[in-house]
Amino acid sequence: MARRQPGCERWLLLAACAHVLVLLPPPRSRAFALNVILDDAEDTAELPVLQKSEKSGTVSKRSRELKEIVFVIQSQSNSFHSKRAEDLKRDILKQAADLGKELPIVLLIHEINRHEGAWTILPLMRDFSIAYGRNSSWIFFCEEDTRIQVVKLLETLGRFDASKEWFLGKALYDEESTIIHHYAFAENPTVFKFPDFAAGWALSIPLVNKLAVKLKSEPLKSDFTIDLKHEIALYIWQKGDGPHLTPVPEFCTDDVNSYKVDQCATTFSNFLPLCKDPVKKEDVFVAVKTCRKFHGDRSHCGKTFAILERFLNHSSSRTPWLVIVDDDTLISIFRLRKLLSCYDPNEPVFLGERYGYGLGTGGYSYITGGGGMVFSRTAVQKLLASKCRCYSMDAPDDMVLGMCFSGLGIPITHSPLFHQARPMDYPKDYLSHQIPISFHKHWNIDPVKVYFTWLAPNTEEVLNGKKVGYNREDL
Repeated sequence: MARRQPGCERWLLLAACAHVLVLLPPPRSRAFALNVILDDAEDTAELPVLQKSEKSGTVSKRSRELKEIVFVIQSQSNSFHSKRAEDLKRDILKQAADLGKELPIVLLIHEINRHEGAWTILPLMRDFSIAYGRNSSWIFFCEEDTRIQVVKLLETLGRFDASKEWFLGKALYDEESTIIHHYAFAENPTVFKFPDFAAGWALSIPLVNKLAVKLKSEPLKSDFTIDLKHEIALYIWQKGDGPHLTPVPEFCTDDVNSYKVDQCATTFSNFLPLCKDPVKKEDVFVAVKTCRKFHGDRSHCGKTFAILERFLNHSSSRTPWLVIVDDDTLISIFRLRKLLSCYDPNEPVFLGERYGYGLGTGGYSYITGGGGMVFSRTAVQKLLASKCRCYSMDAPDDMVLGMCFSGLGIPITHSPLFHQARPMDYPKDYLSHQIPISFHKHWNIDPVKVYFTWLAPNTEEVLNGKKVGYNREDL
């Protein structure tokens, strides 16, 4: 890896190997108590508890299996995302009702609001074990855009003995060791499998109970949450003492119109959201952070807050969106404008790829800067009104912003379409069902080739089933 010239030091926001240079102390004013040790069932995080049916002796085997699955949708509180999660919840319950079966429990992660780090899943294992450890067989996790065929899911899970420890999912693996995963399994990274969340993944209750016991005696230790799906698989594996991920071919990320759909228990809506007309170009203010080699003095956090001040006080008050990127960020403004059509700029929106810091010990989530950070004007107004600022001019700006928004009670909004690393740093199968917004870093790549391969609009790009043309200036 080439060294940067003096004066052009950059935060490498991809992994702990960069972040360990400066560790932000967690805000003392808020106690998130993510890894709470619960003493009895009454302290669970407001989770609905399964009740035994009076007709349990007469219902069919499949009905009992359906009731014994707890669905957990990895939802978010932003209005656009919460609606999509609610739609999925209704679809699951409708399928169950159409079968004439007892309805399963469907949970939305963002509603389990006692946990700042609920999205990291592991802090909830104790709650899941207490609420569902006796009357359930499976916890099934999915994303808001996962589509589930309930009957096929029941058939798929029915192949596995739910009295044993199972970790099921669609398997991803690294073809090369990557900075995102701290170069784990460097000799042969293909040997370690981790789940593609988009396809859904499942834990048997015996494994949930085992993880709950372990988390009670050994709280989570990692400072940073960077790639959750890989980190969960590592924690479950426990250096060989726990189960590997078992690949399940019925957990799919094919589109609902794919010829493979009949064999799939899950599919995935792999189009770029377009809720109304794309945001106008003049409604997006783009700021590029750079370094001395290219543009004067660089102070990381100080420069970002100067951009925020400029956007709020010196740009048109009618400009609703601010995008801050690094000088080695590759981003499709063409696609971003379409994505932003789904968000309300009157809400405090802070959008990008989500990381976490110290979420097991009272920390916060943040948007990692390299993939691009998107702010609504309302979010910037609330932030600057709070007087929360950099603790030093060269502090890591994305982490400071995360701490500030956390203190304000404003949740960040995650989109997997923003990427902190290069395309080659992600499994091919993971990117195959995405229409990406951004990538980051120019190490050992041709950035122009990467842009035209991954980010430039196609001649006619299909969005929500509609073919949308583009002008040359959209490039």
